[in-house]
Amino acid sequence: MTERYDIVIVGGGIAGLACALSAPAGTRIAVVDKGEAEAGSSPLAQGGIAAAVGPDDSPELHASDTIAAGAGLCDEAVVRDVCAEGPGVVAWLGSLGCEFDRAPDGSLDLAREGGQAVPRSVHRADATGVEIVRALRSAAAGRAERIRVRATALLLDSDGHCAGLLTDDGPISGGGVLLATGGAGALWAATTNAPGATGDGIALALAARATMADLEFMQFHPTALDDGTAGRVLLTEALRGAGAIIIDERGKRFVDELAPRHVVAKAILERGRAWLDCRGIDRLEERFPTVVAGARARGFDPVTQTLPVSPAAHYFIGGVAVDARGRCSVPGLYAAGECASSGMHGANRMAGNSLLEAVVLGRRAASMLDDEAAADRSDGGPPDRLLGRPDAAIPGLMWDGCGPFRDEIRLRGLIDALERPPASLHHDLCAAIARAALERRESRGVHQRTDFRVTDPTFAVRSVSNDLPTRQGG
Repeated sequence: MTERYDIVIVGGGIAGLACALSAPAGTRIAVVDKGEAEAGSSPLAQGGIAAAVGPDDSPELHASDTIAAGAGLCDEAVVRDVCAEGPGVVAWLGSLGCEFDRAPDGSLDLAREGGQAVPRSVHRADATGVEIVRALRSAAAGRAERIRVRATALLLDSDGHCAGLLTDDGPISGGGVLLATGGAGALWAATTNAPGATGDGIALALAARATMADLEFMQFHPTALDDGTAGRVLLTEALRGAGAIIIDERGKRFVDELAPRHVVAKAILERGRAWLDCRGIDRLEERFPTVVAGARARGFDPVTQTLPVSPAAHYFIGGVAVDARGRCSVPGLYAAGECASSGMHGANRMAGNSLLEAVVLGRRAASMLDDEAAADRSDGGPPDRLLGRPDAAIPGLMWDGCGPFRDEIRLRGLIDALERPPASLHHDLCAAIARAALERRESRGVHQRTDFRVTDPTFAVRSVSNDLPTRQGG
């Protein structure tokens, strides 16, 4: 028999937990996730959560910095709305037991990251995500039932309303469904993301014909430890805010380390090789224990050595198109966090804004989902195809065809390879990403085309689509 809940949340990270904690008492909630072995990216967040809580800051300045970093594609109303909630979000997290670092005078210690005019990132050393997840999970204990299964399809009723999930352990029915599945960085060969960040929620929504937005915008973090492996150690931007510099093979600085991420990543790629020098940071091991431990585990010591760096897939800006309350184009379906695209980030996400947006939209979605909870809907027919695990060839294909630099020849070759049968919902998602990148014939933010190197004002609009690929050979 189908289990029925008021709210079904897919994903156990920050966005999903914020939703669960914000739902009214007594709401029956299921949190569906793939388990610790494929833990998402929330615990990997290092630098902090952006909020205008400093004496020289304001929500207006925060919004201005965000819009500038977004390279002309931010939804300015969404940006100003979310930034205004920053101080309240930090206070709410504190009320749940989240312990952020403090300055000697007791005020919040703020780190400065790329694109920020002033220090704005509230943090817990360089393990902010771990601390926020810890506090949220502790507060959510008993509020939701955690179900460790893999979602394989969204269930739609005869009216096209999302009525629950199909999982590899059977169906789960819900008054409404929130996708909070995180990003898609593991679909690229070099990534800072966890292995489970394979765009599952976005692929599920695409198969349900939900509207997508800005799929071409994958942010490649400029300073991932380049040790030749696929899963790269993230070297947080806060290191550069604390004084780390980026140098070439001659030891020469060649970029403003606190410029927006796409600017720094492009400079590193064009230089060819680069190193991050953290040796001038005072109390490095104390302030950045996650970075130091991660680098040492890969055979590098940032206390005594410069670290080879190169960009790696880090944050998927595009995703399921949502409004400022997390609503998707499919009735009853909501999304928050990295799988959602609200227009907050534009063509380049400013540091710290992802955690803020995840909390804000997760909390707002709870009130909308509460309205859905009373509805009694029957499941529709079985879906055409189910979401499986990504093909092992996809990361290499995506890096070669839709990596930090793209062009028409490589993108068309990628689309051709992805659209040949047999294929999967992950193939569909990757093909949609490649088609969006092909259609944006310019370079803007994190989307860099070597055959269209300039920013074209005619493309100063968000890309929106809900088309599935046309398959060859049936």
